[in-house]
Amino acid sequence: MNNKLLEKKTDKLGYFAPAAFLFAGLMPEYVAPFFTAIGFFAVLRNRIANKSGIRFGIIGINLAVLIGWITIGLFYSSSAISALASIGLWLLMFMGYFLFAETVDSPEKIDRVMFCGGLSAGIAGIIGVGQMFLYHFSPAVSKIFNPFWRCLNMLAEKLVLILPEFIKSSMPSMTFHSFDTRACSTFTNPLFFATIEVVLLPFAAYVFLCSESRKRRIIGFFCLICTIGGIACSYSRGPYLFAVIVFGILLLYGFKKGLKLAAVGGVSLGALFIFARGIFKRLLTLLSGKDISVNTRIDILGSVLDIIHKKPIFGYGTGFDNTRQLLHEVYNIRQPHAHNIFLEIWVENGIFGVILLAAVFIIAVIGTLRLLKRGGKAREFGVTLLASVIGFILCGMTDCIFYGLKPLQYLMMILGLAQAAFTIYLKKSTEE
Repeated sequence: MNNKLLEKKTDKLGYFAPAAFLFAGLMPEYVAPFFTAIGFFAVLRNRIANKSGIRFGIIGINLAVLIGWITIGLFYSSSAISALASIGLWLLMFMGYFLFAETVDSPEKIDRVMFCGGLSAGIAGIIGVGQMFLYHFSPAVSKIFNPFWRCLNMLAEKLVLILPEFIKSSMPSMTFHSFDTRACSTFTNPLFFATIEVVLLPFAAYVFLCSESRKRRIIGFFCLICTIGGIACSYSRGPYLFAVIVFGILLLYGFKKGLKLAAVGGVSLGALFIFARGIFKRLLTLLSGKDISVNTRIDILGSVLDIIHKKPIFGYGTGFDNTRQLLHEVYNIRQPHAHNIFLEIWVENGIFGVILLAAVFIIAVIGTLRLLKRGGKAREFGVTLLASVIGFILCGMTDCIFYGLKPLQYLMMILGLAQAAFTIYLKKSTEE
C-alpha cells in the first residue's frame, strides 16, 4: 500500500516539470521562477522523506562547480549587491535543473515536456504577432499590450521604489524599457523574446514532426508557424540568422521529416516576404556599415577585450555592475554588459569561469550527439535538445542573455531535461 502511495505521489511530482516549461515562457519574468521553485521544494521534500539519493548527473555536477566559482567571485567584487543578486539568480535557476533531472524519468515524460515547450513557444509567438498587427492598426492601443504584462510591470516599478537606496543605486535601471515597434510578447525585451523562441523552436518542430498523435501534430504545426512569426516580429536580426541554423540542425531528424520542415520554412519565408518586407529590410541594414546596434557592439567588443586583457585569470568579480561601471566610467559606453555570455563571464570570473561555462555546453552537446546514435525516440530527443542548446549558445554570442531571468531559467530546465534523457538512454547503453 505504501509503495502504491509513493508511486502516485512521485507521478504527481512529474507534472511540475512540464507545467514549469509551459508557463515560464508565458508569465512575467519576476513570476516565472516561482513555478520551478515550488516544484524544487516539493521534490526535495519528497526525496528527504523517502531518504532517497539525489541524481545531479554530470551536467549538474559541472553546473554546481560553475556556481561555486561564481560565488567565490563575490569576495573580490567591487559591487557586493550585484554579486549577491547574480549568485542568487544562478542558485534560483539551478532549482529548475534539479526539478527536471529528478522528475523526468521516462520517455513519456520527456515527450510531455517537449509538447509543453512547443505549446509555450506557439502561444508566445502568436501574442507577439498580435502585438505587431495591433501596432500597425492602432499604435496607441498597442502600447497597452506590448509587452503583454505592461500593467504588472508598472506595478513592479512602483514596488522597486521602496527598496533601500544602496540596492537601487546598484541597479542599472529602475524602469522597464519600452519597445513599441518590436514585439516583446510576454517578455520585457524583444531580444529575450526572440532568444526563447529560437530555443523553443526545436520543441515546436518536435511536436509537429515526431508526435504519434495526429491531433498533436496539427497543434505542433500551428505552434511552429507562430514561433517563426514571433521571431520575425521581434525584429531581432541575430535570432533571424540563428533560427535558420537551428532549422538546419533539425534536418537531422531524417529525410522525410526534413522535407516537411524545409517546406514549412520555405512557406514561412515566402509569407514574410509578401506580408512583412520590413523584416528583410531590417536584416539588410547589417550590410550598410551605418547600423547603430552593430557599431555599438563593435565598440563594446573592443572595450571588453581590453578589460579582459588587464585581469584575464580571475576577472573583476561576480556581478554585472562591475562590467557596467567599467564601460560607463572608463570607456564612456552606456551599456550594462558585454553583450556576450562568454565575454561577460570572463570579465566577471576570469578564464576559469569561461572554461567551466564552456564545459557545461560541451558536455550537453556531446551527450545529445550520443543520443543521435541510439536511433528511434532517443534520436528525436537528441536532435531537439542539440538544436535547442546550440540555439541558446548562438543567441548568447550577440547578447548577454544571462541578464534576463527567463533565458537562464530555460537554459537550466533544458539542461535538466538533457540530463534526464542521458540518464534514461545513455546509462542503458553503458549497461548493454
